[in-house]
Amino acid sequence: MKKLLLSVAVLCTTAIVSKAQMAAGDFHFGAGIHLGLPVGDFHNVTSFGIGGELQGEYAFTENVTGVATTGYTYFAGKSFDDGIGGTYKANYGHIPVIVGARYYATEQVFFGAQIGYGHYSVSVSGTNIGNGASGGSGGFEYRPQVGYNANPIQFILSYDGTSVSGGTFSQIGLSALYTFGGGGK
Repeated sequence: MKKLLLSVAVLCTTAIVSKAQMAAGDFHFGAGIHLGLPVGDFHNVTSFGIGGELQGEYAFTENVTGVATTGYTYFAGKSFDDGIGGTYKANYGHIPVIVGARYYATEQVFFGAQIGYGHYSVSVSGTNIGNGASGGSGGFEYRPQVGYNANPIQFILSYDGTSVSGGTFSQIGLSALYTFGGGGK
């Protein structure tokens, strides 16, 4: 157990002190996990979200990059009394297709924003619903973010809002992405 803890500590230290700055023309891919905490009205019907993300990042300069993100996050629905002796819940799926830019204030710390299209699907199930029901809605998505680049892992904290007919799906997101690639021209 001590060897495992020591190995993890060495790996984390190495990742934190590694130089993470990209040179102009570099392109990196990233893949990893996304955790979502629903906020606003979305929090009233779901409890948490977990999924995966894919990202591409291109360096225009040492401090400014362009970034594109997609993925899928599953949000577990909360159970409700249906008023006729049963329960129901609605589970949601979220697919973002967003692009934007990041500014690296230091070699590791960055700030950014992305915009694009977000789609939410819903699947309703319950004791008195039979086969259930499903549907979906999408609209304009925006995602301001702050992150830490501990090469090759990026940690991204974001607020994600998707405007749909009748409201907004909102979440606080935390992504951990393993990045690979590099080199440019």
